[in-house]
Amino acid sequence: MMPRVMLLIATLLWCCVAPLLAAEPSTIKATILDVAGKPVAGAKIFVYDSADTRRPADFISSPSDPKGEIMLQVPPGRYWVVARLKKDGTYGPLMPGDKHSGEPSILEPAAGEVLASEFVVADIQDVGRKKQTVEAESLVLRGRIVDGSGKPVANAYVFAGRTSAVGAVPEFLSTWSDGSGAYTLYLPAGGRYFVGAATAFPPDGPVKGLREVVPEAGKTEIVTDVTLPVQ
Repeated sequence: MMPRVMLLIATLLWCCVAPLLAAEPSTIKATILDVAGKPVAGAKIFVYDSADTRRPADFISSPSDPKGEIMLQVPPGRYWVVARLKKDGTYGPLMPGDKHSGEPSILEPAAGEVLASEFVVADIQDVGRKKQTVEAESLVLRGRIVDGSGKPVANAYVFAGRTSAVGAVPEFLSTWSDGSGAYTLYLPAGGRYFVGAATAFPPDGPVKGLREVVPEAGKTEIVTDVTLPVQ
């Protein structure tokens, strides 16, 4: 009788403990840096369980500490992770001065694991400059960003890609437009490009209103206005 009782108790204990063991969380340890390699305080990581990062995140961390560090517990699994820094501390699209880490990092933390990862956040101003090619070998696209009525739009940017399928972070970016809507975008010479404009970085939601630009042979500069699509 006693062995049966002990076996029953052991079985009940296992039934209680097993789910706890199975649910043991993993931890993402993120370090957030700027383009100069300095730690960034106040940034957050946004964690998604799929490659679609243009939707609300499945998990959002607390802000990074003065060392740029974040610890976030999540269930074990495969995640797509980006870091963002909004100056006003809110959520939503990034505006001038806000920073983003670019294409998502794919992380697969195991149960009980502390998985370290580093993210470099940059303002679109930094990204646009970083992606400029050598001017002598570039196609220069310049003009104004305008709305549907032809009025100039400040604090917007022009982006371009070699295909119409624009990723989470476009391949080529201008810096923010000025008060007159003026922009300048440097592109590698040769080939065709699909060009659009946006006010949020990265572009918020499905990209609309792309136009194809095919430069003439030997042409190094194209002057054209880009219309901001109605969202």
